[in-house]
Amino acid sequence: MAKLRPLEHTLNTRLGEVTYSKKLSSILVDIPLILSLIVTLVFGLFILYSASGQSDLMITRQGIYIIFGIIFMIAIAQLQIKTYQAMATHLIWVAISLLVIVLIIPAEGYKTNRWIDLGFISFQPSEIVRLILPLSIASFLARKRTRLLLKDWLIVILAIFVCSFLVIKQPDLGTSIIIITAGFLPVFLAGFPLFYLFSFSLTFFLMSPFLWGALKEYQKQRIITLFNPDADPLGAGWNISQSKTAIGSGGISGKGYLEGTQSQLDFIPESHSDFIFAVLGEEFGFIGILFLIILYAFIFYRSLKIALNSKSEFGRVLVGSLAFIFIIYVFINILMVVGIIPVVGVPLPLISQGGTSMLIHLLSFGFILSIKRSNHEIN
Repeated sequence: MAKLRPLEHTLNTRLGEVTYSKKLSSILVDIPLILSLIVTLVFGLFILYSASGQSDLMITRQGIYIIFGIIFMIAIAQLQIKTYQAMATHLIWVAISLLVIVLIIPAEGYKTNRWIDLGFISFQPSEIVRLILPLSIASFLARKRTRLLLKDWLIVILAIFVCSFLVIKQPDLGTSIIIITAGFLPVFLAGFPLFYLFSFSLTFFLMSPFLWGALKEYQKQRIITLFNPDADPLGAGWNISQSKTAIGSGGISGKGYLEGTQSQLDFIPESHSDFIFAVLGEEFGFIGILFLIILYAFIFYRSLKIALNSKSEFGRVLVGSLAFIFIIYVFINILMVVGIIPVVGVPLPLISQGGTSMLIHLLSFGFILSIKRSNHEIN
């Protein structure tokens, strides 16, 4: 019997470890996805420290947002679909209300009407809307088990354009494009008829001359600069020219951490936010860029896998939309920094400085993890 006691103790220890592992896995839901997010966030803090001129204050603030974002993400991941699916439909009214409020009583001290200041915190409603919109639309379209009618599609399209119009009025063209994308992704994933899609695309094409006329002069200049950045290298073409120079000078392995001349000498405007990718390219080179792209690709892959495995129509549409919104953010920022598309002011996800953007991205992954937890539910 004495010889059996050590064996019994070992078995109990192993069983305890297995039980703890199962509990941890249950709480974190998808450990590979969460680990990849944490690695990206930590890597982003290192890049931000360099891009901000080694500002301890900026890193501290960003770190606080990250901590709260991860806490909220894990908390949302514990929810079941039934907890919020029905309520999500009505969140569209919250989105519209926030966008109206920011136009009426915007925060002081900013160049544009994009912020609401509550005293202890300020935030961009448009960032919140690009999460609320797919949530509301996915919930609205998944509520019916019968075939969706034309009026259902028209209701959600109207909601998308109302939100986009209110964001343009701030003015914020870049985020308004994101809002339209965030709205139409769940529409397409829910089975938007091809005939309606063709009709909408044709209408948009015919209206393009009028849309050009509605753009502000600085927005037109950004598009013109895209095709000829050397026309005004010290003005409108400065950002693109400097970012290209920084990335190109990084070569294969980069100049070294904190050793980038373009970034450390402040030649790159908004290097801590919209153009932080140029800092990465200069200091870490192609290897650093490839490392970040692999992280983004893995995050997208894990999210898309959750969408494809979802047994709920709401879950499939919502997770698919949030996954594509995330990767579209990545593509827009990178293509903007290398001069393939106009500068539209879209931050690099999980890397650029910005509290509201950081929180919304992590909350989005909270809902993605929540859908995985609820995948056993039958639609």
